[in-house]
Amino acid sequence: MTASELDDGRRYRGAAPGQRQHERRIRLLEAATEAFGVDGYRNTTVTTICAAAGVGKRYFYESFTDSEDLLLEVYREIAAKMIEAIHTGLREGDTVDTQVRVGLTAYFQLIRDDPRIPRIAFFEILGVSPAVDRAYYDVLDALVDICLALITPHVDLETHPAVSVRTVLFGLVGAIVVIAQKWVLDAYRQPTADVVDSACLVVSAVLARIGPDTDRR
Repeated sequence: MTASELDDGRRYRGAAPGQRQHERRIRLLEAATEAFGVDGYRNTTVTTICAAAGVGKRYFYESFTDSEDLLLEVYREIAAKMIEAIHTGLREGDTVDTQVRVGLTAYFQLIRDDPRIPRIAFFEILGVSPAVDRAYYDVLDALVDICLALITPHVDLETHPAVSVRTVLFGLVGAIVVIAQKWVLDAYRQPTADVVDSACLVVSAVLARIGPDTDRR
């Protein structure tokens, strides 16, 4: 029995098996977020993550099939945080312009506050496998859904059919992601407020072309 397995025994004695597995899974996800976000996915092994989590290696496979499966779960958790940050911002505004600004501010602030998030979401996730690429684009689709729900009441769908608007919004989301990636690569040198202003300008330019309401109330 390894030291980490002994540690598991001490830590979880008296807990139900399902609870023990759930808590080991959480610790593995936390350790993986730290490792992938600091050292990088390709520089991290299952052994390293298990050691950091204090979990015996044999327990890793009760929750994950391999390191790629773990990466996907970490990415989904991070993406959920990013989407929730945007949603929280959108709920605070009383006009589209305000909602966009508050939502983007929350998004960029989250990226600034925890550099592990953009490293995993923007860089480590890319080029791993077709399955991971699909997860990446699923998140982009989810962000497009948020944008579509926000602006549909303010869009002239007779002139711009929904399918065309969705295509435009996919490009818009991609532009915001690229702005965020560049900001991270530049070590956050540009103030957050300036980055938000730039992203809002891009959004406003698109809305000005597809929305019939100039004030977008």
